[in-house]
Amino acid sequence: MSKILIIDDDGIVRDALTVFLSRSGHQVSTASDGGNGVLAFKNGKPDLVILDRDLPVMTGSMVFAKIREISKTPVIILTGYDAPEDAEAYLRDGAASFLSKGDGLSNVLSEVDRVLGISKQADKPVIERRKSAAPAPATSGQPKALILVADDDPAILRLLGRFLASLGYEVELAEDGEIAVNMARAKKPDIALLDIFMPKKDGIEVLKELAAELPGIGFIMITGNEDEEVARACLRMGAFDYIPKPVNLAALENTIKARLLLQK
Repeated sequence: MSKILIIDDDGIVRDALTVFLSRSGHQVSTASDGGNGVLAFKNGKPDLVILDRDLPVMTGSMVFAKIREISKTPVIILTGYDAPEDAEAYLRDGAASFLSKGDGLSNVLSEVDRVLGISKQADKPVIERRKSAAPAPATSGQPKALILVADDDPAILRLLGRFLASLGYEVELAEDGEIAVNMARAKKPDIALLDIFMPKKDGIEVLKELAAELPGIGFIMITGNEDEEVARACLRMGAFDYIPKPVNLAALENTIKARLLLQK
């Protein structure tokens, strides 16, 4: 399909977009700061750039200016906070779109299709589409499995929820450990993704409470790198595996598939 360069210092965003766009057939490269982003652009000559506006080394504005000095390659600007006046400035200077990460990555994927001429809504202005965008229709047929995701970080919770739903799973979300316990007892999910550190009850408490009570659940812990020893201890308590942050979505998908094969 197309060569796409993602320049973003958020590993979760880079990983998520890489998985989604690669699955659509695109060739994806990434950079985690502005300086390397400019080098990647010069060396890779991508067809489209997805550019975070807040970057280390060089800001998104500086990177955008450098790209514009070199070519007219379309650039989609991502921002962590809404700023309508900045959107107008970027669009006036030639950006293809200005999107908020708070609106979800599905909007980014739709915008990639539009800019590359894939979307049927290519003629709609970006601001109009953002206001009128509706959630994607649910996948047909029965879901593969029910997955409970528990994390107190709303961004991670949304990201994992959207990613797992895109794979066809039914997904339930919990923002703390206490909700996760109640939800697990009521819904009896096939898989539970548990952040180790959460308010009210942390992932370890949830695991201890439910592992014996609901042995059919495959528990997968989500952990920061500094918590690796804790995560290993969770394996001894009955967890199937653990996934470090930032979450590698491709690895998570494979871990879930492996667990579900064992449960058949």
